[in-house]
Amino acid sequence: MITFYTYPGPNARKAQIMLEESGEAYQAVTVDIKKGEQFDPKFLAISPNNKIPAIVDHTADGPVPVFETAAILTYLAEKSGRLLPAAGAKRYDVLAWLVWGTGSVGGTLPQLHHYSDLPDRVPGTVERFNTEAVRLFKVLERRLQQNEYICGDYSIADIPTFCSTAGWLQRVKGWSDGALGDTPAIDRWLKAVAARPAVQRVG
Repeated sequence: MITFYTYPGPNARKAQIMLEESGEAYQAVTVDIKKGEQFDPKFLAISPNNKIPAIVDHTADGPVPVFETAAILTYLAEKSGRLLPAAGAKRYDVLAWLVWGTGSVGGTLPQLHHYSDLPDRVPGTVERFNTEAVRLFKVLERRLQQNEYICGDYSIADIPTFCSTAGWLQRVKGWSDGALGDTPAIDRWLKAVAARPAVQRVG
């Protein structure tokens, strides 16, 4: 059994989709970040960065805590033998795009959200993050023009980028004054990932 520490939001969704894809049994425990529960010493022992998501895999050899989304997805993929090649160039391609999705896409869009929603917006700051979001979505569009999924076959590389893109693509298009343009490959890919049973179960 895996304990899944969560709070509603895109990052938790990424981990939960992989939990569903992996077929591993899990129990969800909500960490109420509005009440500061992420700073509880017991949770910090699991997630020293005081953020969700995190998991603890209760194995026969003892508990295995894992924090940070990319690490969680990699751990679950290796444990289940799903959505990550076992070795070779394809494995490292998936890992590289996984880090891109969690670090570049997953790092830029929350900053854009934060600065664009401030009552005293700083236009230059919003423009900077919006320009970077447009650049990242252009990278994704080019990649998906060449591949059905980000790394050819559906993998853990798709999950974090899907969760971020599904929530942000149209908003970035609206702010970019046509700089992003049409994204037919991304649109096709979003529909394909959204149709997966594991994604639909998470909602």
